[in-house]
Amino acid sequence: MGAKVSTVMSSRGATSRRGPPTDYAGPAAGRERRLDIHVCVSETGELATSRAWERSVWREARVLIAECPAPHLPSSIETALRTVASSVARDRGWQGMGTVAFSLDDRSGVFRVIGAEAQPHSGATVDSHEPGAAHALEVRIDGCVDRRLPCTRLLVCGATRGEVLRRAYRALSEMPGPAGTDRAFLMNRIASRAFCSGLTGTRLDQAVG
Repeated sequence: MGAKVSTVMSSRGATSRRGPPTDYAGPAAGRERRLDIHVCVSETGELATSRAWERSVWREARVLIAECPAPHLPSSIETALRTVASSVARDRGWQGMGTVAFSLDDRSGVFRVIGAEAQPHSGATVDSHEPGAAHALEVRIDGCVDRRLPCTRLLVCGATRGEVLRRAYRALSEMPGPAGTDRAFLMNRIASRAFCSGLTGTRLDQAVG
């Protein structure tokens, strides 16, 4: 599947890049995937991009599970995302760290930029966002019952995606403290057959209801 780009717009409408003419308005129901590319621009102008992190499970603006590499993402699409992210960073004159977020239609391969945010004083590098192993899963527990609770982040790495899912499930089951509703929801998602097969985003919601 080749990558097709609709008109790409950086966040806040500040900068646009021309793509092929299209009336594409966004992914159809059940097709949307959301992916992040982290970009770092050094003081000397050297630019580096990370591999694609997928927002595998999200609720409204809250990312609950993110993983890298994104499951079943064709290399041609990941290359196109990294190229567009680099262009957005250059167009906006970023220095330091930033993230470009994309919405991808899983069937057609059409994607669009849905956000671009620079973090010039974060001190982070692209290496900070690359998994420390072949696969990485980040789980965030915000506390569905009480959002005043601090966010807990769990980063699990492993040689395979299956190994990472098993480790994440076990770690969640053994994690002390409140946020039981959040934890049960996340464990259910991670253990579901749909998620284990690589379904993410709205595709996962459609499969598991």
